[in-house]
Amino acid sequence: MQRKPHIITTLPEKAWRNSRLKPLPWISIASLILALVLAVPMAVAEHPSRKVISVDVLGPYSSPQEQELLFGLRQTMEEKYDLGLKQNLLFWQKQPNWASYINNSEADYIITVGQEALEHIMRQQPKRPVIALMNTADSIESMRQNPHDDFYAITHEQPLLRYFALIKSLNIYQAQTATFFSQDNSQMKGRYESMARFFNLPYKSLIVKPRLQTQDAINQLINCCRIMLHDTDRIYPPGRSRKSLLYNSFRHRVIVIGNSPSMLQGGAMLALFSKPYTIGEQTAGLIYQIENGLVKERYQYPDKFVLDANRRIARLLGFSELTLGELIGQIEMLENVYYEMEQ
Repeated sequence: MQRKPHIITTLPEKAWRNSRLKPLPWISIASLILALVLAVPMAVAEHPSRKVISVDVLGPYSSPQEQELLFGLRQTMEEKYDLGLKQNLLFWQKQPNWASYINNSEADYIITVGQEALEHIMRQQPKRPVIALMNTADSIESMRQNPHDDFYAITHEQPLLRYFALIKSLNIYQAQTATFFSQDNSQMKGRYESMARFFNLPYKSLIVKPRLQTQDAINQLINCCRIMLHDTDRIYPPGRSRKSLLYNSFRHRVIVIGNSPSMLQGGAMLALFSKPYTIGEQTAGLIYQIENGLVKERYQYPDKFVLDANRRIARLLGFSELTLGELIGQIEMLENVYYEMEQ
């Protein structure tokens, strides 16, 4: 079940400016400080038996996404699992001695943020459990085929099933879907074609050379299909080529389903993604499972997801009454059907 979003409300800045609070007398300020000082031991004593988990977090640099993820991790561990969290932040792009610190640390876990951080840690062969976050779906599938001892992972990328369930839910009669592949990853075509067959969807794999001009890709796309699935960034990552692809897809009335909110601004009609905060929530659950010997799946896709739309593009492509809530319900229902049939 989808958990209701956690909403934090703050007093608007204008209200602060317009408020006319009288300054506190000096004696009141002194009393307030004394009360806060006396309250500190009480706050600490409130959770005298709470277990504290220590983690070394390795990422390229501090980003808003990483901060949101770690906030979700800490908050969920404290509020849902009654576990404390001590974080040591390390950045492999800025701290040359990060490997020495990792190898000599006594923290309970290593958490990596991003695919490159995971690859750096795998070369170190650590003797502690590693939880890889925000890595690629390809690495999840690779780990499932070749499990690594004491390695766990949660990708931010969506399972392929979820995208095809969305395409099925759009109910576009006989509209063929396309996905771009390069020669380097053409072996992945089988997974996409198998998923399309499960949902009885017309589908075509398009082989392109992403380092060259995108005109060939655009011509292939508009000659065969009305839907383009862009579920990963391995082909046409953010940049000029993707911008051209999105613009021309819209110009030729091709529906683009993307993997990030930024794609909506570029011309995609729908985007399916997970927020860093919910990845942090899921990580807290995984740590709790590890601590209690309850882990069922070591390499995970996101439990929660967001579906967003560019309403202007949706109207121009004939989807003026697009209801995201109904689509989400359809996606969840189709996912359940798929897993029940796979058992």
